[in-house]
Amino acid sequence: MTNDLLDRKLDRAFAHLDVNEDQVIDEHDIIGLGSRLLSALGEPATSPKATQVMGGLVDFWQELFTELDMDRDGKVTPEEYKQGMTRLFQDDGAAYDRSFRPMAHAMLLVVDKDDDGRISPEEFLKAQTAFDTKLSREDAEALFARIDADHDGFLSVDELLGAVREYYTGTAEDAPGNLLFGEL
Repeated sequence: MTNDLLDRKLDRAFAHLDVNEDQVIDEHDIIGLGSRLLSALGEPATSPKATQVMGGLVDFWQELFTELDMDRDGKVTPEEYKQGMTRLFQDDGAAYDRSFRPMAHAMLLVVDKDDDGRISPEEFLKAQTAFDTKLSREDAEALFARIDADHDGFLSVDELLGAVREYYTGTAEDAPGNLLFGEL
């Protein structure tokens, strides 16, 4: 069961994944998202980190594609995406960790420019530009502080996954993860 907030978040997420804006998500969109992330972070496309990110995104896509493409036409429509994501992540199902954890870990590797195993506020801001968010520096810093559950000034994979989980499953209006891709 979805509500208006969750519907808006899923619509926003679909728009971020639909890189070429053709109202379907396919493998080209996922590759485009990875390329946009690498470009925003200044990561060479041939680096080991880039290879891991692209592999993580392809694995993520293959995992989700199996669940979302209901008519098996090789594309995911907005309605398939919304219905599938709602079904896939209801009750914090195991599919969430199976599909999102490897992708988040791969992205953490490339976003973590200083290789310290965590994301700084500056690294977070740069990564947000890949998702085409219009977050100001102040809004990005405020969002970062809300996601930083242990208040250590950095984001871990688990903290990012918590925010992503809130984004895709949460219906509470004040959840920090709601703002992951900018103001709704």
